[in-house]
Amino acid sequence: MTHAALWLSQAQFFMSLSFTLLFLLLEIGLAWALAVFRLRALAGQGHWLDAYRFWVRIFALAFILAFASAVPVMIQFGSLWPDLMDRIGNVASPLLAVSVLSIFVFKSCLVGAMLFGQRRMSEWFHVVLVVLVAVGVTIAAIWPVMLFSWLRTPEGAVYSGGQYLVTSWFHVFFNPSFPWYAALFLAVAFATSSLFMVGVSALQSLRRPLLEPDKAVFRGAVVASVLSLLLLGMLGIGAGTALAPLEPARAAAAVGYWKSGTTPSLAISAVPDIAAGDRWAWRWHDTGGAFLAQDERGAYRGLDQFSGMAPPPGLTFWTLRIAVLAAALMLLASTYSWIRLRKAAYEPSTLPVWLRRSLVAMIPLGGLLVVSGFAHLVVGAHPYAVAGTVTLSEVLVGVPVSQLVLGGIALLAVYAFCMLGFFQLLWHGIHYGVVPVTRYRGRA
Repeated sequence: MTHAALWLSQAQFFMSLSFTLLFLLLEIGLAWALAVFRLRALAGQGHWLDAYRFWVRIFALAFILAFASAVPVMIQFGSLWPDLMDRIGNVASPLLAVSVLSIFVFKSCLVGAMLFGQRRMSEWFHVVLVVLVAVGVTIAAIWPVMLFSWLRTPEGAVYSGGQYLVTSWFHVFFNPSFPWYAALFLAVAFATSSLFMVGVSALQSLRRPLLEPDKAVFRGAVVASVLSLLLLGMLGIGAGTALAPLEPARAAAAVGYWKSGTTPSLAISAVPDIAAGDRWAWRWHDTGGAFLAQDERGAYRGLDQFSGMAPPPGLTFWTLRIAVLAAALMLLASTYSWIRLRKAAYEPSTLPVWLRRSLVAMIPLGGLLVVSGFAHLVVGAHPYAVAGTVTLSEVLVGVPVSQLVLGGIALLAVYAFCMLGFFQLLWHGIHYGVVPVTRYRGRA
C-alpha cells in the first residue's frame, strides 16, 4: 500500500467524521438548550417558548445533517478499512449495534414526536419528551465515543489469532480513557453550541432590535459559553496528565519533547525537527513533565523512543495549538461580552458593533476548535488503528490513488453544498423569524 493512498484514505475518512461530528455536537448542545427553554416556559416565563420555537428549527436541521452524514461514515468504514472489523468486530459490532438502536429509539421516534406532536399533547408531556430527546441524543452519541476511546486504550479484550476477543465487557465499556474522552466530548458540545447561539444572536442584533426571547437567549448563551469553555480548559489539562501514560507518543508530540533524557520543557510554539532539534522554538522551561509518560525507571519518554511508529510531530503538535488558540480567543470574547453585559443590566444592544461582529465570528471559530482538536487525537494515534497492535496500513484496502482523489473531491463538494444549505436556511430564520402556528387546526 502506497504512502499517498494511506494518507488520502485517512484524509477522506477524517473529512466525513469531522462533518458528522460538527453537527452531532451542535445537535447535543441544542437539545439540552431546548430542554432548558421548555422547562423555563413551563414555569411561567412565556418568552422562553418563543425562543424554543426558533431554536427547535435549527436543532432539526442539525439533526438531519448529523443523521444523514453518518451514512457515508459507515460506508467508508467498510470500504476503506474492511479488515479492521475482522480484527475488532467482537468489540465494535455490539457497540455500533447499540448505537444504531439508540438512534432509532431515541432520535427517530422521540424527535419526531417532539417536532410534530406538540399540538396533540399536554404541555407537561411535551416538556418530558424534550428532556428525553436531550438524554437520548447524548446516550446515542456516547457509544461511538466509547469505541473511539477503546481503540486508544484497548482494555477488556485480548488480541489472539488476528482478532480481539472480549474478556470483560465492563472494562471495554469503562476503559481508562473513556471517562476523559466522554467528558471532553460533552464539554465541547456545550461550548460550541453555546457559542453558536451567541453568534446567531449577535447576528440578529446587527439586523434588527432584539425581542425579549432573543435577549434572553443571548444573555444565557454568553454565560453558558464562558462556563463551558472554562470547564473544557480544566478537562483538557486533566486529560493531558491522565492520558499521557496511556498515549505516550501523542503526549510527547503534544508537549514538544523530542529527545529523551533532556529536561522537559513545554513548547508554546516550535518548528519541530526530531533529528536536529527545533529549528525554532518558544519554550516554557522546566515545565511539561506532568503531560509526559515515564518509563519504568522514572525517566520521561521522548518522541525518539517511538522511532518508526511515532505520529507526525508537526501535525500532532500544531493541531493542538490551533485548538487551544481558538478556545482562548472564544473565551476572551465571551468573557469580555459577559462583563460588558453585566455593567449594562444585560442589555445586548449596549455592546459595541465591533464586539457583536466578533461574536458572529465565534461560529466558524467553534468549528475550527472541533476540527483541529479532533485532528490532534486522530493524527496523534498514527500509525495505529488499535493502539499497540493493529496499524492502519494493515487494514487499508487497495484503492487506487486516483479513485481516492476523485472520491474526496466529490465528498467535499457534497459537504460544502450541505453546509451552504444549512447556513442559507439559518439566514432565512434570522431574517424572517418564526411564523406562529396555532395549536389547533382550522384556526387562522
